[in-house]
Amino acid sequence: MVDTGGHPPPAARRTPPMSATLPATAAVAAPSWWRETMAGSVGSIAVLAMVMTLGVLALAPLGAAGVPAGLQAGLVTAALGGLVYALLGRSVLPAAGPSSATALLLASLILTLRADPALAGNAGVPAALALCGLALAASGLLQMLFGVLGLARLASYVPRPVLAGFMNGVALQVVLAQAPLLLGRPLGGAGGAAQPLAALLGLAAAALMLGLAWRWPRLPAALLVLLAGTALHQAVVHALPAAAPLLGGQVGTLPAPTLAPSGALALLADTGTMLPLLHAHAAPLLLCALLLAGVGALETTMNALTLDRQCGTRHDPSRELVAMGATNLVLGLVGGVPATMNRTRATSVRVAGGQGWRALAAGSVVLALLVVAGREALAWLSLPVMAGLMLAVAWSLVDRWSLQLLRRRGAGDADTGVTANLLLVAAVMLATLFFGLGAGVALGALLSLLIFVVRLNRSLIRARYTAAEQPSRRIRMPAAEAALRPLRQHVRIVELEGALFFGSGERLLAEADALPRGSVALLLDGSRLTTIDETGVQLLHDLHRRLAAQGVQLQVAGLRPALAALLAELPAQVSPDLDRALEAAEDRLLGGLALHGGTVALEDTPLLQGLPAGDLDAVRRHLQALRLAAGERLFEEGDDGDRLYLLLAGSVSVLSRPGADGRSRRYLSISPGMLLGETALLDGGGRTAGAVADTEAELVALDGAALAALEREHPALAARLYRRIAVHLSQRLRAAAATWRDVAD
Repeated sequence: MVDTGGHPPPAARRTPPMSATLPATAAVAAPSWWRETMAGSVGSIAVLAMVMTLGVLALAPLGAAGVPAGLQAGLVTAALGGLVYALLGRSVLPAAGPSSATALLLASLILTLRADPALAGNAGVPAALALCGLALAASGLLQMLFGVLGLARLASYVPRPVLAGFMNGVALQVVLAQAPLLLGRPLGGAGGAAQPLAALLGLAAAALMLGLAWRWPRLPAALLVLLAGTALHQAVVHALPAAAPLLGGQVGTLPAPTLAPSGALALLADTGTMLPLLHAHAAPLLLCALLLAGVGALETTMNALTLDRQCGTRHDPSRELVAMGATNLVLGLVGGVPATMNRTRATSVRVAGGQGWRALAAGSVVLALLVVAGREALAWLSLPVMAGLMLAVAWSLVDRWSLQLLRRRGAGDADTGVTANLLLVAAVMLATLFFGLGAGVALGALLSLLIFVVRLNRSLIRARYTAAEQPSRRIRMPAAEAALRPLRQHVRIVELEGALFFGSGERLLAEADALPRGSVALLLDGSRLTTIDETGVQLLHDLHRRLAAQGVQLQVAGLRPALAALLAELPAQVSPDLDRALEAAEDRLLGGLALHGGTVALEDTPLLQGLPAGDLDAVRRHLQALRLAAGERLFEEGDDGDRLYLLLAGSVSVLSRPGADGRSRRYLSISPGMLLGETALLDGGGRTAGAVADTEAELVALDGAALAALEREHPALAARLYRRIAVHLSQRLRAAAATWRDVAD
């Protein structure tokens, strides 16, 4: 997928790739207008029962007049609204249709309006419908404003378990909505005995639809099943009239379309009557418009997002919301019911073989023609067969990722992440099913936040150990090293990872309470921290005060520069890396033993210690004194190794070349009395690393020519020096091996 700044390329907008999650018949490379028309028509007709049911639900408070008015409004929304959105939308399958949530919102407005005597009874129906149309048109304008402001993009941050729960909740809603039709009850009706043969016919249609789509994906399976099921239904009705009720209902006679002004346009027909009503009910109309705009925008964005997830495509959510707002504006003017991006219709068209906007546009036109000129043909359609097709669509709506989680859990996977995700999916699914999309998304967002906080809280502490397990890479005098070994256990190191913020900081404070008795320092390795918020900064200040009261030093090491800048006012020491923090903690331990001196006399260094005065003078004559300022380089990686150095005062670090980030890696540091550069002198190779003074430093150098002169003039002394250099190298090798062993462990 090419990133085009939030605007998908035309191919991504219009042509969905094949998806294993759908028993689709869209396995053709270049869909023709004929194939798209057939798929769009069959897919739209398959959801016709649901469309008309939701239309009746929206206008049910009108009483007896609500059924024909609701049927007509639902068909207007599916045909005209579907056409407008198909032409304006840019999602993979821009399908529009009524939804249960928005239908209930419109029904609640009608209940409020009908309480006014001027709008009661059959005489008040046209005026009530006109006011509802005005509220719907206003909601469309608000949705267009939401799209322009970019509010729809917030849905892209919805976690996957919330999307999965929403998808599964919609699938269950589709299944439950088909129950009355599968039981043989009439469209928009209730009561009556259940008809097992009707349920059998519907379930057989669903099974046949799924089987054909799986075995022969190029066949128009939905059309074949719809025609075959309806033909069977009609054959039984004509051959055995007495058995007709056992097979369930048919669509029946649809209301004849009328060209009389309806919706908000009806306001213009009688302004003298409508303007006072508009003034009297302005508050509930505005409230309903706001609710319709908000709920409709959320449903449209979520449905488009989940359809993208199924098809592997992208769309511009802001443009999509503007297109849906324009659709509702048109529907409000002509007397439709609220429309949203209808994933059920989109999936039904895709199952029938549709691959893009042309299928939806053509299907809407064909649906309008059938309503106008083919009402008698639509009346024959079998409701149980249509319900069976919707069951197949519901199966296609089920989120496959959540099914994978179920299989993993059933196979014995005890991962807490799998369990948490499944619980979140179930909670969102049930909330969506019983309380609507808004409640499901709100609950999912809240639970996702809680799970996020809990996971971050658990992941803050990566590891704990002492300096005895990982000492610094400082090369020290033997006496100092021997004194440090038993003391390093009092330096505690805690590696952090993730985010240090309000949800995880309490675990850090708990580290202060868990420090063993006798601890002298707590080192926090923050090299894996990704962020620190203001609460995290305050927690570090609190931790410093708590540790200072116990006589424990706090050090923070390895932070990225941007994070280190946040701790500019922290009284604790902030080190560039953990090794320097370890070195500082060890220096503090040695300072308490009066072993941390700043200068070592030449005769006290391990190289020359114990030599007779004559030998010491002989060596001294060949040494060259050096002074380095802090930050001054002693040598660079790759330089000729023609001499070794003996550090008498200060500190020198051995570093790698700067990396891509401009920073060097510190291999080790040298304390007074110790050697460096001896390997290159012995083997004649170049320097394998660079060396730079950490502080002002005093050194003496012994070059190859001087060592050769000593071999000629004082062979026994030269042999003694070589042995001490070899011992020094052996000690360095053992220290390096121990460090690598600790890293491996």
